[in-house]
Amino acid sequence: MNPSNVETLRVGYDALNDGDLDKVLEVIDPEIVWEEGDASPEAGSHRGRDSFESFFRSWIASFEDFRIQPLEIIERGDTLIAVVRQSGRGKASGIAVEVEIAHTWEIHQGRAIRWQAFRSRGDALKALSRDD
Repeated sequence: MNPSNVETLRVGYDALNDGDLDKVLEVIDPEIVWEEGDASPEAGSHRGRDSFESFFRSWIASFEDFRIQPLEIIERGDTLIAVVRQSGRGKASGIAVEVEIAHTWEIHQGRAIRWQAFRSRGDALKALSRDD
């Protein structure tokens, strides 16, 4: 595993869990390409750190105690797969949510240039094998 890319990923998740979104944005490339799955209101492909920031700020604002805890990081070429536990309590509903999902990250020169969310580790691995 490329320690610097893994470290970049860990710094981002740690900053997010500490509530330091500005530090998260430091490791996001201004031209990041990011994609949410079809189950999300933000489904589709997007470009730019500003839109990524808006997406994350609105997501975080919907929850109390929002956390994304990396459980496993898998290296596949230039891409890292982070299997994560995402949890929080809905501010409007009060309902606790905990789900295990996967994020893929492509990191170049210490900045994330691509991010994609998947429903599972298996879905992320399948998507990457199609790209090979």
